Amino acid sequence: MKIDAFTHALTERFYETLLEEYEFQGLSGSPSFLWDLDQRLGDMDEFGIDKQVITIALPPIWQGMGDETALELTKLANDEIKRIADQHPDRFVPVGTIPKVNDGFIDEFDRCVNDLDMAGIQIFSNIDGKPLDRPEFDPLFAKADAENAPLWIHPQLFEWYDWASEYMDHRLFGWPFDTTLALSRLVFGGVVQKYDLDIVSHHGGGMIPYFSGRIDGFYETRMQYPDNYADTDLPDLEQPVSDYFGEFYADSCLGNSVSAHECAYDLFGDTFIYGTDYPFGPGRGRAGIENGLDAIEEMDIGESEREQIYSQNLLELIE
Repeated sequence: MKIDAFTHALTERFYETLLEEYEFQGLSGSPSFLWDLDQRLGDMDEFGIDKQVITIALPPIWQGMGDETALELTKLANDEIKRIADQHPDRFVPVGTIPKVNDGFIDEFDRCVNDLDMAGIQIFSNIDGKPLDRPEFDPLFAKADAENAPLWIHPQLFEWYDWASEYMDHRLFGWPFDTTLALSRLVFGGVVQKYDLDIVSHHGGGMIPYFSGRIDGFYETRMQYPDNYADTDLPDLEQPVSDYFGEFYADSCLGNSVSAHECAYDLFGDTFIYGTDYPFGPGRGRAGIENGLDAIEEMDIGESEREQIYSQNLLELIE
């Protein structure tokens, strides 16, 4: 069995609501490929993908949006993702989205996992530019812990430099970097020690696998010489710091690089899962499916480990 653990979708109704009722202007060109289910199912069949986890696309739409408007659209987005999944229950696994945190969004979290029976919740790597370990976001993680609901973290845009978008670097490199920052804040901010969380990170966990040795050394240096780093507030962790990072789930959305897949697998192991970012990328996502499959097939691992990446690690998370 092969399950794509991180894909994106829109519906025509949701998009038209954005345009007509909220005057959204954030897209150029037609986004109809995001709701073409015939093409999606055809691509899945062609490459032997049994199921997809589907999340609402376009994280930038929530930036700067007022809470009341965002909550209205969040409810619509979650209803639409659930509707897609209900049309093809054997092919799609729905994951809700919670872009902000207040009582209304926590109630919507509850509706997604308990009333809509969604497999988990998509959140973003920053919330209106604020890091996830801010105390105001504790209710989100407390709710995920209480409901035993996995969290899918999708990177969010941030204005690093006013020129970062000229070559799409704000997405090409900025999104994996923002994922890295989010995971780091959850560890160094003590969130993962405080709550029992299952977190699925996009794009192979960003920079984390490649820099896992640097992470340990960086933490140890600051703990050994606190006088030199008096402005750094680090928690007294109960295990090696890279172990906390290795407990995150990470998808295999890493293109066709076998070495990148193996680097991520070395850190994440039984929390490394197949994921593609479909339908984004060359061929409206087809290249991502094929390249990911080819890379996993070429990894220096056994068939049982490959099966875990393709489906078993994810199934243990959501079933």
